[in-house]
Amino acid sequence: MGMTSRQRINTALNHKEPDRIPVDLGSTIVTSICKGAYIDLMKELDFKIDENEVEIMDVVQQLPFLDERLLNWAEVDTVPLMTNGPSDWELEIKEEGDYYTFVDQWGAKLYRPKDGFYYDYREFPIKESSLKALEEMDWPDPNDPARMKGIKKKAEKLYKNTDYAIVGSPIFGGGIFEHPARVRGMEEFLMSTVNNKKFAEAIMEKFTQLYIQATENFLSEVGEYIDVFAYWDDVGMQNGPMIRPSFYQEYIKPRQKRLFDVVRKMSDAKIFLHTCGASSQFIPDFIDIGVDILNPIQVSAKGMDPKILKKEYGKDLTFWGGAVDTQNILPFGNKKDVREEVKSRIEELAKDGGFVFAAVHNIQNMVPPANIIEMFETLKQNWEY
Repeated sequence: MGMTSRQRINTALNHKEPDRIPVDLGSTIVTSICKGAYIDLMKELDFKIDENEVEIMDVVQQLPFLDERLLNWAEVDTVPLMTNGPSDWELEIKEEGDYYTFVDQWGAKLYRPKDGFYYDYREFPIKESSLKALEEMDWPDPNDPARMKGIKKKAEKLYKNTDYAIVGSPIFGGGIFEHPARVRGMEEFLMSTVNNKKFAEAIMEKFTQLYIQATENFLSEVGEYIDVFAYWDDVGMQNGPMIRPSFYQEYIKPRQKRLFDVVRKMSDAKIFLHTCGASSQFIPDFIDIGVDILNPIQVSAKGMDPKILKKEYGKDLTFWGGAVDTQNILPFGNKKDVREEVKSRIEELAKDGGFVFAAVHNIQNMVPPANIIEMFETLKQNWEY
């Protein structure tokens, strides 16, 4: 008799080989599938779907909550558990000329072209890089009771009535380093890390405090139920780090550690860190602060060779994602390309556990459904140890 999904994920996370390679699709906002690709895939699989009834989990990237029929077909082992929005904000999408727009709970305004796929941050609530501006900012309240309404009951139901591994996150924005760019503007925030470090440090400290409080609230309710704590904070680009490793070590690493210390204190959940791009230089630091899971291996980025990373860090980290390149192979390759890539990733990463199958990042719109199907079918033909 095979393992349950929860057993399978936890076996892999403990660096042992489960009965088969575990699978994730849709448990986080970085391991899912965009709405257009999702609808195309459902139709290709002959699953009837009303496009107007698709419920969205992440508005910015247009990621849907996934239909149980798709999860069963792909034999997914994971399920998301996220907090609610605050009581003083609700999503209100407006039409403005050629765009759809909305203002998020931080006060930033986002735009999506009517023929486009994603929302972009274009107007920011913090207008100057000053400590005074931070004091005057109307910050979201992590203690708003609406955020946790019904979450414990949902977690209990998932834990008792399903065998999915539960991937939980109370993070209601980007990471400690990532999200300041979405309230100040990326250019202005990154410039402050060079010429106004007091501001850069103060804004990251504010996010740290918000997220620690949100995490304490979340784990006090559902810490006993979740298997994985998901957190995202991009520090890499395609060809190298976004920031100097020394800046990460001085300003970001200690703050991430404080957050992760709370997770370890309040639950047995494994810590999942998502960072895009070329992140290999930071991996020893990630391990040092208690990261258990690295997502993804962006195989198209510099220094992210799966075979090398498994050899050097496979005893310390689970690699979650990287099963197929979402920049080149999945959208532009043929089925043979996809098949060969998936088989290579399995060969490079699955031995001794420590691997959860997922694409490098969210599966993007306009990816041929046949390639997505080939990805999962190839896995099923090769997933037994």
